[in-house]
Formats: sequence, C-alpha cells, structure tokens
Amino acid sequence: MQPTDPRQAGATAHALRVKEVELAVTLLGGPEHGLSEIAEAAGLNATVVHRILRSCLPSRYFVQAPGKKYRLGPGAAAIGMHAMAHAPGVDASRPLLEELSLRLDGMAVLWVYSPYGGPRRALVDHAPGRYDLDALGLTATELTALNSSLRVGASGRAMAAVLPEALMDLVLAQSVPVTAGPGVLGDAEYRTSLGQVREAGYGVGLDEIAGWGEVAAPVLWGETLYGAISVLKPTSLLTDIADAAALTMAAADRLSLLVAGGRLPPAT
Repeated sequence: MQPTDPRQAGATAHALRVKEVELAVTLLGGPEHGLSEIAEAAGLNATVVHRILRSCLPSRYFVQAPGKKYRLGPGAAAIGMHAMAHAPGVDASRPLLEELSLRLDGMAVLWVYSPYGGPRRALVDHAPGRYDLDALGLTATELTALNSSLRVGASGRAMAAVLPEALMDLVLAQSVPVTAGPGVLGDAEYRTSLGQVREAGYGVGLDEIAGWGEVAAPVLWGETLYGAISVLKPTSLLTDIADAAALTMAAADRLSLLVAGGRLPPAT
C-alpha cells in the first residue's frame, strides 16, 4: 500500500534516494568520490545528492574528504560492526567443522572476510582432525601472511569470487606472499578461476601452500560475503575432490543459513 499522507510519501521517497546514494558509493569502489560522480552513479540530481550527503555528515555516515569529495565514514562502519557482532559464533560453526573434518579426514577451517588493509580474510575457527596448523610447516610470520591473503588458496578465491568488482580489483592489486607454494595462480589464471568458482560453487587449490590441497566454498549472508569454509589435507591425500567439494558446499550452505537467522533441520 502506498502512503496517502504527502509528508509520508515525501519521507519515503527521500529514504529511497538516500539508499540509492549509499549503494552508488558502495559500487563505485575506491576510497572517496566527488559529488558529480556519486550523482551519476545514483542516477540522481547533483543538488539532491549534495543535500543527502550533507545531511549525513553529523552522524558521520558520510565524511567529507579533501578536494570536496566524500567517503563512507565511521557511522557506516559502526552499523556493519553491530550487524556482524550478532552473527553466529563458534557454537554454531564448530559442530559443522568437526563433522566436515571427520568425514573428509582433514583440517576444516572457517574464514571470515576482513577489510583490514584491503579485502582480506581471518581464520576464526577450525577443527584440526589429525592435523593442526603447525602441520603446515610455516612460521608464525608466514602463516599470518598466507592466511590473511585472498590471493592464496581455494578459500581466498571462494571469497573473492563473490566480492563486488571494485573490491575484486583491490584483491588483484595485492602482491602474492613470497612464501606461497608452487601452485599459486598468476593474475590471469586467478581472474579466470573466479568465474569457475562462481559457476561451480567451490574452489580447489593444490600446493598453494606447499604440500597441501584445499577445497573451499563461500559462506554468504544473503548475497553478501561472510566468509568461507575450507578443508585442507596433504595434496597426495586429496583424491576425491568431487566428494570433498559436495561436503564442503553443504557445510557452507548450512552455516550461511545460520548466519541469515535460519535454523538447521533436525538431524535424521
């Protein structure tokens, strides 16, 4: 039903225009943008966009940068932080990871998207099975570099494949950690693989960490990236990729359901 009060209709139209400006700034990518650039992306009059941006300055949802440009500010970040703070935690992910680890006899890992210093990932939970992180044979420094980069491993690509194009470009601009294994993909192969991940629903990496194979699937919150679930095991033992992919995608889909506020069906 459409609002009948003209003031209510005006407020609704204004709210929609604010959302169009928010979406435009998000899709443009890059740290900051000029008024005309935002207006063109939003499909709105520059005067309207200027009024919206100025009205959002007190809340710090947008902040004004040098050169009469604007960027999303701490007010916008605070909304995202509050949303993520109420996402399911280890109590939800650990049973899924332990089951996956048991069924595939590998190390099951949950990664979440991190914006620190550009698009990255963070390891937040894992079920080691008969392996643990020290089995990767990496120093703490090497482990941090490899595990934070989206340029290395199936889990990195499973996450990058569902990022907006502007953020994907930032991933490709990052250098590959020098300690990556011989199976790490070059720029062209990496970009091609993202389309394959989107089509298949999972990614596979062999020897991107030397001696280890990985199968990964993205975890989504609606259409927004939350993270990825992956299974790592020695490359020589990762023989049934189809089975590993099916089980990993099923675990990622179940966690996606929980992240979105749903409930898993009872075990049968």
